Amino acid sequence: MFRISQLARTTATRGVRSYSGAFSNEAYAASKETARTSVETWRKISLFAAVPSVIIFSYVATKEELDHIHHLEHDPPKFVAYPYLRIRKRKLPYGDGDHTPFWNSLVNPDPED
Repeated sequence: MFRISQLARTTATRGVRSYSGAFSNEAYAASKETARTSVETWRKISLFAAVPSVIIFSYVATKEELDHIHHLEHDPPKFVAYPYLRIRKRKLPYGDGDHTPFWNSLVNPDPED
């Protein structure tokens, strides 16, 4: 109890709270300069490394996907009637009742075709 009252009296007489992370004006200016150079460095990395990489990989991925779609149009997958596929006790509540909302006639073979 004595320590707390002594501490309160000490801080009251000074009138200024002392934080452990208090900066001087020079330290504050130095930290602002460091922050500015860090921002510039990451801006350059983003503009000259990240953006071109995204553009290049987007082009490659799009080209591969278009080649895959072209292949599926010319050679569609064949339906294999496994006994555990297409078990329906009642019609599905959407669409024609036989296909899910994620049905894609290009990649999902249909036994009626």
